[in-house]
Amino acid sequence: MKKRNRSVATKVTALILAAAMTMGLSACGSTESSSAAGNDTATAQGSAQAGETSVEASPITEDVTINIRIMNEVKNVDKVIAKYEEMVADDPVMSKIHPNIEYVIGADYKDKLNMALSAQEDVDLMFCGSWFGLSKFIQEGNFADLTGYFNNDEFPGLKAAFNGQFLDAMTSYVRQEDGSYQRGIYGINMATAFEDSRGFMYREDLRQKYGCDEITDRDSLMAFVKTVCENEPDMMGVNLWNFFYLDSPVYTGKHDNVFSQDSTEIFGDQTRIYVGLSDDHKTVLNAVVAGDSEEEFAKMPEGYQYDFITEYAVKRTEWNPYLNPSRGETTPVEKPAAISYSALSEFETRSKEAMEKYPESEWRFYVIDDAQRNKEEGAVICDIATNNWLVVPEWSEKQLATMYFLNWMFGSKEAHDLFQYGIEGEDWEAIGDDGMKNTDISDEEKYVMPGYSFTWNPNYVRYSELVLNDPELKADFDYAYDPSTYELSPLAGFSFDATNVETEVANISALSNELRLNISLYEADEAVEKLQTWHKDAEDAGLESVRQELIKQLQEFLDAKNNQ
Repeated sequence: MKKRNRSVATKVTALILAAAMTMGLSACGSTESSSAAGNDTATAQGSAQAGETSVEASPITEDVTINIRIMNEVKNVDKVIAKYEEMVADDPVMSKIHPNIEYVIGADYKDKLNMALSAQEDVDLMFCGSWFGLSKFIQEGNFADLTGYFNNDEFPGLKAAFNGQFLDAMTSYVRQEDGSYQRGIYGINMATAFEDSRGFMYREDLRQKYGCDEITDRDSLMAFVKTVCENEPDMMGVNLWNFFYLDSPVYTGKHDNVFSQDSTEIFGDQTRIYVGLSDDHKTVLNAVVAGDSEEEFAKMPEGYQYDFITEYAVKRTEWNPYLNPSRGETTPVEKPAAISYSALSEFETRSKEAMEKYPESEWRFYVIDDAQRNKEEGAVICDIATNNWLVVPEWSEKQLATMYFLNWMFGSKEAHDLFQYGIEGEDWEAIGDDGMKNTDISDEEKYVMPGYSFTWNPNYVRYSELVLNDPELKADFDYAYDPSTYELSPLAGFSFDATNVETEVANISALSNELRLNISLYEADEAVEKLQTWHKDAEDAGLESVRQELIKQLQEFLDAKNNQ
């Protein structure tokens, strides 16, 4: 694990002082030169040591190019950057800051990201998905602590776009060698909703054709699927690559102090770990997996003092008769389905693609979780952060200029819309204050930006024509965008350090991956047998050591968080 040379407190103080001085001197010009680029972060922080607050800072006086790397294809970005240059021409700070945006396709991004970190490439802002190992990279000290830029009047754009709740969610707790935790903001989360609604898109035309009941719960969803399979021999019931949280307590358990989330999923999503907390969320009661003994489950909160994990795995096998019969094969046969997995954010794209393939189809959206489907306040307890992040490499010498740019981009709807949608009137048109539609511009000329990789923010949401014209779908989006839908998980910010049990975690994870439970290859009895075999093998591979290390780190984390 890399050691950070400066304490968070010292770095934050330095950044605030540097920002204040630079903004105060903006009339003289406030961006760095290419030759002075190395003086941005370094000069602002000076030679400060832990505990010192005195730093030297100088104004940025010459032009600088900030290199930005985004995941997935960007098209015709030059015209947007040209528009940006036009908009900031009279600004003494922003007119000196020139963004250079490049992209790497998703299939290659992880390798390119690792190469960039290893070689400390000349990148000043980059995308990093949580699935690429964001937490690990933060723990290793790869990314700059940006805490001082947020909730700071000198950066009003960032202050407005990232409120206190969002900042709490973006805060990481970096575990030190002595077991203590150092908190800071090492990444900027890209989000519209704080967590995507998981669900299924279903064939509304077939529901009406066969007179099925409105789909309002699991039973009516399954009845519809069964009806389609009985009447449409050339169709299958469910087309999916992952059931996600269907028939699991991932959402509901958190309301009963039983937590399973990305940070505790250390063996992979085939064998989730569920953590039981006390009512005040200050004490870890236990951490359990499928197949654990009665003694282990007895330590969990009331209602979860039995092997509920295996029970849910068995319940999910009820869907097996309606799944793709060739699932799990190298080249499974694809047929049209009554329902297909979709996140709410993906519904429009997926349904349009399906209608192009099956013109007669009509699609509706079904939310998996009961509380979310019923639009209950506080239904989703989560990290209030998506998997998509922007990070500033620790070694970047243009940190201040980069943050000025982000402050500008998130500082107004006009600035944000430019980089998310392109040039208004050319690439898109506004519909009222919160809607938009694409123009007929050709694909060769159209601006394309994967917003999740660079621009998404809850303050700047526009609805598509499809959503605006569908009251039920818009209600789903309104609920997803409503901050009152969410509560911050007490485990938000936790990251497991596997150093002490690295071999054990690797070996157990390999066993978990072999299960392929998410493809639902097994009937009920076989699923139980497979999980029991996994548990025995996992015990032999050091499951108990991992459990105790996880509990220990979780308790240390909660102690540190509650004592802030």
